[in-house]
Amino acid sequence: MNPLGSSLPDDFARQAKLAPVPLYLRSIFSTLPEHLALDAAVGGSARDLPLAARQLVKLSLISDQLVLREASPAPFGEPLRLTVSRAERSYSPTLEELGRGITYVARRILESLFTGPEFSGLIERLAFQSSNLATLRSITNFMLESTDVDQALYIMLSGITSGYSLGFNRVALFIWDEERQVLRGSKAIGPYDETEAHRIWEAIEYEDKNIEALIADYANRRFDTRFQQHVQGIELRPSGLPDDEVSLALTARDPVRFRQAVSKNPGLARLAPGGEFILAVLKPHGSTLGLIFADNRYNRAPISPDQLGYFGFFIDQTALVWENLALLERVAALARQDALTGVLSRRELESRMATELARCQRHERPCSLIVADIDFFKQVNDRGGHAAGDEMLRRLGFLLRCTMRADDVVGRWGGDEFVVLMPETRRESAVSAAERLGRLARQMDLSLSIGVAAWPRDCAQTSSLFETADASLYRAKAEGRGRLCAPGEPALRFADADTPG
Repeated sequence: MNPLGSSLPDDFARQAKLAPVPLYLRSIFSTLPEHLALDAAVGGSARDLPLAARQLVKLSLISDQLVLREASPAPFGEPLRLTVSRAERSYSPTLEELGRGITYVARRILESLFTGPEFSGLIERLAFQSSNLATLRSITNFMLESTDVDQALYIMLSGITSGYSLGFNRVALFIWDEERQVLRGSKAIGPYDETEAHRIWEAIEYEDKNIEALIADYANRRFDTRFQQHVQGIELRPSGLPDDEVSLALTARDPVRFRQAVSKNPGLARLAPGGEFILAVLKPHGSTLGLIFADNRYNRAPISPDQLGYFGFFIDQTALVWENLALLERVAALARQDALTGVLSRRELESRMATELARCQRHERPCSLIVADIDFFKQVNDRGGHAAGDEMLRRLGFLLRCTMRADDVVGRWGGDEFVVLMPETRRESAVSAAERLGRLARQMDLSLSIGVAAWPRDCAQTSSLFETADASLYRAKAEGRGRLCAPGEPALRFADADTPG
C-alpha cells in the first residue's frame, strides 16, 4: 500500500479503505502502459463525499500504476478536489461526475489521458471477462477438491455473491425434489437485512479479502445464516398465473432477468426481491438439479448485460461440477451401504465398529454387540430359490433399520448374518433390544438365532467382543435355534417370550 496514504485525513483514509473496488477496475489500472499520479485535496466530512471519490483513492493505495502523489487539505469552501495526471495531461472529475460512479470516472480518466476513446471500453470488457474467468477457475478448483457436496455448493454460491466475480447482494439455491415436484429452499448466502449487509461488506472491504479467503469462509459456513434459514422455509412451484417467474425460468434455456416490484409467484414473493433479480435453472445434460435466485436488494445496483451473460456461463460450468460430485457421493454411499438390505456394508461396518470401539475404550464407556442370523436360511434358498432368500434378507434389513437406535451401528456381516454394535450400552439393555428384535421377527415369519456380549463385562478387550458374541450365537443355534444367548445366562426362546404368563 502506498505510504502516502498515511498523510490522508484519518477519517477519509478509513472510508477509502472501506470502499469496494470491482476487480475488473483493479485489472484495468494494473495493465495501464504508464503510471498515473493522483493528487487529492480533501475537506469536510469523508462520509459526505461520493463513493467514487473514495474508490479512486483506494485504487491509488492498492494499485502499482495509479500512485497517490500528494494529499493535502482542500481550499476553503471546497469539499474535494481530485486530479489524475499523466505527463502534460490531467483530469479532475467534478462532483457531478463522481456521482455517476467509479466506472464512469475510470472511463473518463482513460479517455482524457490516453488516445482513443474505444480503448477504455475494450480494456474494461476484457478485464471483466478475465477476472470472472479467474474466479471461475478458483471456484471450480475448490469445488473439485471438496469431497462434500454441501461444501461445494456453498463455494458455487460464493462466486455469485463475491465482489471478485458477479457481485450480487444475495443468492439462494432451491433444489428440485423429484418426488414432491417442488423446488425446496436449500442454501443461501447474503445479508438478512440492510444492517447486516453493511456490516458484512465493510468487513470484507476493510480486510481486503481475496477470492480464496472468501471461498474458504463460505466453504466452512463462516457467514450469517439468517437469510439461509429464511430460504429453507420456502418452496417454489409454478403458480399457474400468467407470466409466473418460476414457470418462465424453468422453461428458459438461459438465466432470466426480471424487473418488477412485486413477484407474481407466491413463494418467490417471500424473498422480497430488490426490483431486479435473476432466476436460472441448473440443468446439466437436461436433468433439472435446481434453481438459482440472485438479486441486489440492498445496493439496488442494476444488472448489466455482461453480468447477465456471464451468470449463465458461470452456472453452466459449476452445475456440471455439482452433478459430477453428486454422482460420486451416490457411488460412495452405495459402497457404504449393502444394496439388498439397506444396512451398512461389511467394509463400512468394520470401519465404524473400529471407531466406536476405540472411542468407548478410550473413555471407559461400555458397549454391547448383537450378532444375529436367519435360521434354516439355506433351506429357504433351496426350496424357494435365491429370490425367496433375498426377500427374507430385505425384511430383516428393514426390521433392523426400524427397531435399532439412531446411534447403533447396524450392518450385514455376510450371507444371512447381521451385526448391531450398541455404543455406551450395558448388556441388560442390549439383551432387551435383541429380545424385542427376535419377537418382532417371529411376527414377520422370520426365525432368528441371536448372540449378545458386552465389554468390559464379558471380555477383557474390545477386540474380543465380536468373537464372544459370535460364540453366544453358535450356542443359541446348538440349543435349538429361535432363541437368544448371552455369556453365563440361560437361553431365551422367542416362542416362550411370546407366551403370556
